[in-house]
Amino acid sequence: RRKRHHDIASKVRSVQPVPRDQDGNYEMPVQVGILVVLNLGKVVWDRDAFHNERYIWPVGYTVQREYYSMIDPRQDVIYTCWVSESKETPLFHIEAEDAPDAPIVAPTATGAWTAVLRKVNQIRHREHSNSASGPDYFGFSHPTIAKMIQDLPGASRCRSYVMQHFVEMKDRHVRGVVKKGRGGRPSIEMLSRGQRALMASASSSSPSVCVSRAGDGQNPVPDDPDEPRRMSVATLTHADSASKGGSC
Repeated sequence: RRKRHHDIASKVRSVQPVPRDQDGNYEMPVQVGILVVLNLGKVVWDRDAFHNERYIWPVGYTVQREYYSMIDPRQDVIYTCWVSESKETPLFHIEAEDAPDAPIVAPTATGAWTAVLRKVNQIRHREHSNSASGPDYFGFSHPTIAKMIQDLPGASRCRSYVMQHFVEMKDRHVRGVVKKGRGGRPSIEMLSRGQRALMASASSSSPSVCVSRAGDGQNPVPDDPDEPRRMSVATLTHADSASKGGSC
């Protein structure tokens, strides 16, 4: 374990620069790779279940990304991914823009995205693996997002988390990232589609939740009375596109 801690702490990770406002908060939304970060959330440092050695899972963290539809095999749709809390543990939510009444909720990010991949492969009649890396799909493993989360208040107080080292990309690399549409301000099209997805979620009246308690995305079960009721993603993000990270 000591060697693993050393490996994490000694590695230097390259990140894209992200603008901050006059109060020092990261300006949202921001494009990071294929993800649009809407909110960084709030670090729950005093409960061990909300972090491990490599990752912190802030409550209210919200990102959007495009991926294959679980309903229409010909379509790609916007998925909104966010983190809430249930008693002493985090819950990982995924809502597809074409299925706002059927959110997926699991106790791990990997469990949530494995459930998505299973449905995606099923309707396309593919024999592909249903395994998914939750940290990758939610964005926690991306160096730039990891740094933004590590910079949130309370991150340094997370007992098991190993603080990581980051350096900003050189200008020529940053220009290449932005040119490819993988950094900087999200495109108008992406923002518009993302906003429509949030509105669809907000207007959904169904309280049903698909929860995978096994943590592997298998055998989702109906909502339990002791679990928190479904929350609209819109309640976790600011109404306008000028929301600030860490303000939840």
